[in-house]
Formats: sequence, C-alpha cells, structure tokens
Amino acid sequence: MDQVDCGFGALRFHTEYQSKMDDLDNKQCIKIAPINEANNRVYWDGNAKRKDKSDARWCLIISTFTESGWENYCKEIGIDYKKHEKPDSFKAPNTTNSWFWRDKQDEIKVGEFYHKSKKRERVLIYESPLGEVKSYKQKEIKDVEQELEDSGFIKVGEKFQDCWIVKKHLVSGSEIIKSSRVAGELIPVVPIYGDWSYVEGREIWRGIYHDAQDPQRLHNFLMSYTADIVGQGPREKPIFYPGQIKGFEFMYQENGADSNFPYLLMNEMSETTGQAYPQGAVSALTPPQLPQAQAYLMEQTRQAVDDVTGSTMTGEAMMNSQVTEGQIAMAQQSQNMETFLYQNSAALAMKQAGRIFASMAREVLDVPQSMVITDETGKEIEVEVMEAVFDYETGEEVILNDVTKGSFEVYADTGPSYSTLKEQAKAEIVELWKANAGTETGHVLLLSYLTMSETTGLNFLKEYANKQLILMGIKEPDTDEEKAMLQQAQQAQGQKQDPNMVLAMAEQMKAQADMADAQIKQAGVQVDAFNAETKRLQAISGMQKDQAAIAKTGSEIKGKRIRRSAKINAINDRRTVV
Repeated sequence: MDQVDCGFGALRFHTEYQSKMDDLDNKQCIKIAPINEANNRVYWDGNAKRKDKSDARWCLIISTFTESGWENYCKEIGIDYKKHEKPDSFKAPNTTNSWFWRDKQDEIKVGEFYHKSKKRERVLIYESPLGEVKSYKQKEIKDVEQELEDSGFIKVGEKFQDCWIVKKHLVSGSEIIKSSRVAGELIPVVPIYGDWSYVEGREIWRGIYHDAQDPQRLHNFLMSYTADIVGQGPREKPIFYPGQIKGFEFMYQENGADSNFPYLLMNEMSETTGQAYPQGAVSALTPPQLPQAQAYLMEQTRQAVDDVTGSTMTGEAMMNSQVTEGQIAMAQQSQNMETFLYQNSAALAMKQAGRIFASMAREVLDVPQSMVITDETGKEIEVEVMEAVFDYETGEEVILNDVTKGSFEVYADTGPSYSTLKEQAKAEIVELWKANAGTETGHVLLLSYLTMSETTGLNFLKEYANKQLILMGIKEPDTDEEKAMLQQAQQAQGQKQDPNMVLAMAEQMKAQADMADAQIKQAGVQVDAFNAETKRLQAISGMQKDQAAIAKTGSEIKGKRIRRSAKINAINDRRTVV
C-alpha cells in the first residue's frame, strides 16, 4: 500500500445498485475503492487537524483522463461531452519527467471536490390520544400531515438539530462541470497515514522507506563503484618471457571463452642461453582488489536498510535447524512491534471508514435486503435489515434491524498478523501435545493441530480432524452440513447400542422404578397418617361439641330450678302478707 511505501494512502466509498439487470430492483450497496498514488492526487482541508480528517470541510481528488477516456467518462455520468470536450486542465501536482511515459500531451486533469456544510433542521414532535409519540423533519411533514391529522395526532413540541450535507463537484480548471449530493454526513474519503505527526502547525508524514533512502543511496553508489572496478579494471593475465611462447603467440592472443585451444604450448629451452624456462607463467597481472573500507561500508549500509525496514530474521535463517520456534516467534513479534505506528494509523483509518459506512447506510439501506454481520460470538451470520413485520400486540408494522435509527459507535483494533498468531498457537499446541502424548487430551490436541494445517494436499486430514472434534463434542458445529452430520451420528449411535449398555440402562431404569415405588408407598403412609390425625381431630371436635351440649342442658335445667324457686318464694311471701 501507499501507506507503507510513501506514508500516505487513501480509499473512498461510493454507492451503486446491486442489480444492473433488473430495473425494478432499487437496492443499493456501499462499495470501497482504493485511490492509487494518493500522495499526489488527494488534498485535504488545511484547517483539518485530526489524523483521520474527520474535521475536514473539503477534500479534492485529482483524476487524469486521456481524450478518449474523458469522452467515455462523460457518457457514463451524464455530462454533455460537446459542451465540455476540452475543459481547462486542473493544475497538475508536482511530477517528474524522468520517466519515458511522462511525455503526454493529450491528458485531461479534472478534480473531484467533496464539500460538506452544516445545516440546521427543524424537527416536529406529535402525540396521539393514546400516548404514541412520533417525530418528523420539517421537509417530511407535507407527506404525512393528512395521515397524522386523521389519526388524531397533535403537535406537542419541536426542536432544532444540526446535520451535515455533503456534495461532490466535478471541477475543471475554470468551472464546475457537475454537482451531486453524497449519501451520509461525512466526506466519503479515508486517509491512511504511515508515520504521522504534527510539528509547529505543520503536518508531517513519511513512509517506511523514508529513513532507508540515505543508506540505500550509499549502498547503490558502492555497488556502482564495484561494478566499475570489475567492468573497467584489467583482467588477470599471465606474464611470460618472450622466448617461452616464441612461435606460439597465436595460442595466447585470445582470452577467456574465445580461447578454443584444448591445450597451450610453450618452449622448453632458451635459444640463447640453453637453459630451461620455468614451468608456467613467470608472474600474473592481477585485477585491482576492493578496498577494505568499501566492503565494510557495504555491510553497514545493508544492515542500516534492514534495521529501518524491519528485517530481523531472513527466511534462510528461519529454516536453519539451530533456530528454535521461540526465536522465530520473537522475531515475528519484533516485526509486529516495529510496525506499530502503521498498525495504529490503519486502525484509525478503519474506524473512520466504519463511521462513514454507518452514516451512508442510514440513507442507502432504506429497503429490506440481506447482509452478513458478525454476532456476539464472533460468527458470521446473514440477517435481513429493514425487514417490515406486523406486531399483533400493537397492531402496527414494525421495522426489524432498522439502521436509520439509533447511534452507532465504531471500534477498531490491530495486533499481530493472523499468520503470526496462528504459528504461535501451533507451536504451543505442539508443546502441550508432547507433554500429553498417549492420553485423551493429547489426542484432542493432535486433532486441533491438524485443523490448523495449511499444507497442500493434506486437506483430507484437516476435514477428518474437524469432524472428529465435532463428534467428540469438543467443537460446536458451524455449518448446516456439520449440524446434520452430528445429528445423524447421534441417531446412529442410539440405534446401535452395546447390549451391556442396554442391560445397564435397564437395571438403572428398574432401580429408578423401585425408588419411585418406595416413594409412592412412603407418600401413602403419610396420607394414612394424615387421615388418622384428621379422624382424631374430628372425634375430639365431636366430644367437645357433646360436652358443650351437656353443659348447655345443665345450665338450662339450673335456670329452670332457679326460676321455680323464685316463684315458690314469691307465693310464700304473698301468703304471709295475707
């Protein structure tokens, strides 16, 4: 990516219809497109201070077309080509003419200018006689005013809220060619920086190769100097006495691959002195040797480049049998730490991308359609957004998974690469397997290791291990096929049971039946005891009732006696008076 190479990259969002064949299908989707050579094409609002440029008011993207390409582009987006056949070219960025393809005279440069402005909207709040509350924007009230009046809604309040309107202007060097509104409230361009900083009011960014330029240039110079020494310096040549090769000069005229003689001849004795010549050449002209300082500089410059780019361990070193997996893991972890700034920048960019997607989805995803989401457990599932269902309790239509309401918070996280984490996990599983070899736990660890294998030609082992873990109950089935396989295995296991197991289950059921019978008998005893207690209480109650009746009768007799005695005393008193 440009983020790593030069320190700045970018991508942008755009919308398009899902189906280009069905005219009645108005479902739209949100797409992401990279912006190549963003460091020379994308320009931001100079007042934006945030790294993700979420506070920018405008953004400009310069696009280059050939004359034929501009004509096709005008037809695609509905621009009158005859009126804008040769627009004034937009000011070109700083470029170099050192490349042979830069000499082009028919290029047309136009700018895509994104601009957002704040707008205050009026929101009206209505309430029905049953207490239902609804809110509508001022621009929407005309479409539902009659419906609200028929339903008995009355206005109970209003408020003002701020929103952003984003527009895209296609501009040339002198005019606005076409304007259109962009979905959402954010500029749909995401910057991705490398090493970014803000120093004394000036934004500074650079890529991973910025600090490697000087040592790399010095290394290239040393390599060129070495090539000059090898190419222009004299080759190694033998030195003879003239009499040694006298008469055989033609054999020594060619050198290297041009010398096609199977062997060479030389004179044995000197004609003047009669003495024997030494065997072979007397001496040799050697080529110039590389300076010791040059070899040292080449080693240091190469090391300096590796230190900057993060090359801590080469592939050849990793394949060395003396290097442990722990050392490899440490080297990979070191590389991940060295790229922390780039990972952090990528996380901020992805977070801004999530905000842009959520903002655009409020306006684009206005009809029911299927989307793939990640649930709380981390599994990817397919759901239907903006699905309209009828609520029988309220008698109204309800929208499920409504993305136009509510607010969303975006989270982004970065860390070691997936391959690094996977290799580390495999190494840990191997160590655990060595400690539990021959046990059931070791078997499970071995199957888990096989499921992580990416070796070509061993997919059947990976599938076998995955099925075994599912059948053992260690792993939950993910796909419908795995669920069907597990259900079928459970049914087959229920049909083909061991006779001993069946006998044991029968004995267990018999014991459970005996226990239930004992519990029933115990409950019967408790019921009989309750009935006996009830009868005893009834007898006591009857006795108490009889005693109350006897006491009542006694009191009545006693009362009669008292009255009778009173009457007799009264008669005796009358007789005495007479």
